[in-house]
Amino acid sequence: MSTPPAPEATAPSDLPEFPPGVTAAPPAKRTAGRKVKKALGIVVVLVVAFFAFGYYIMDDPSIAEVGNCVHNDGSDSKPDVAIVDCGAANADFKVLKVVRNSTDDAVCNEVDGVEASYLEKSSDPFVLCLGKNH
Repeated sequence: MSTPPAPEATAPSDLPEFPPGVTAAPPAKRTAGRKVKKALGIVVVLVVAFFAFGYYIMDDPSIAEVGNCVHNDGSDSKPDVAIVDCGAANADFKVLKVVRNSTDDAVCNEVDGVEASYLEKSSDPFVLCLGKNH
């Protein structure tokens, strides 16, 4: 009878060896921190976008309301109208009436104190009936 062969030596493991009774702890999860950072990043981007959008449209005549003042930096045939502070030196006109979805500035003929009108022919047309800013 022959003796069984000796067990083959196993290849050394890439895992660290620990003393008997000591086990390796699982790696700490970092997902909560990453989620918080991602959420904060999204909030910061949205806030910056909100203020940038507000800054670029704050003088756009399409958002004009009755009582706002405007200035025409263009000409009568090619107006470049922007909302300005009513106390500013260039606050030429005050908005007396706003008519949405209209391309007929004749709607201003019946408004008292009208000196001029501004007609915007876009996908969302409107008319501003303008009086002198006193």
